[in-house]
Amino acid sequence: MENLFVFWKKIYESRYFWMMQAKIDLKNKFRRSKLGLLWVCVTPLCLTIIMAFVFGTAFHQDIISYAPYVLSGIITWDIFTVSFVAGSGIMIGSSPYIKQTNHPVVIYPLKAAIAEIASFLISTAALGIWVMFINPLHVLFGYIFIAPALIIYFMISWGGMIIASYIGAKYRDYPQLATLLLQLLWYMSPVFFQESMFESNELLHTIFVVNPITHLLELIRKPFLAGQIPTGIDYLISISFAAVILFIAFLLNRKNERDVVFYI
Repeated sequence: MENLFVFWKKIYESRYFWMMQAKIDLKNKFRRSKLGLLWVCVTPLCLTIIMAFVFGTAFHQDIISYAPYVLSGIITWDIFTVSFVAGSGIMIGSSPYIKQTNHPVVIYPLKAAIAEIASFLISTAALGIWVMFINPLHVLFGYIFIAPALIIYFMISWGGMIIASYIGAKYRDYPQLATLLLQLLWYMSPVFFQESMFESNELLHTIFVVNPITHLLELIRKPFLAGQIPTGIDYLISISFAAVILFIAFLLNRKNERDVVFYI
């Protein structure tokens, strides 16, 4: 218990450092860009238009109502992609700081997770604008209930980046493998597939129901798209999934923190 207290105390004491690093990461992400942070909204909007047209036509969906479903999936899925793939380079990229300071190593994934959640929050503006034309009241409802979703997404992002950064530092083939595994998970999750598309196959529908990604997406989809509060099951499965990710991350940190300097 004492070691745990010291661990969190060190993170708190270094807060000005990792908060500043998070701001720098966010600024550098679009440095010398004409649109800057607007790309956080423009990119998912453009992808949504393409995917909504292609899949909407293929599966006979109403593009106007189907597009925000796709958009909400894209901006939420981006958290997983950045955390579990791009996050693999965090320790390597932070090696000068790790070698010269005595800060807890987890602050480097922490500052990256903060920057990612900030990007996600900005990207929800694109979703809000689209939903505004369909049902303006849902936008207000969505932002009222976005806070608990952000906390859960942050837990997953930080935990995922800790896991990815340690494994990525030790095994340089990790990003390629993680990309393949996430691609498989993408097609098994309702990022752009709706539940009705899974109902033709009992096994696929079962996977849809038990898949934690389904419930994580509902945290933003139900408030924004349906004007509903996510169910207790949605929160329970999402929080449990986030807790498992964080638990694995901190076990990995406890085992590798002292040796990470030899990996990088």
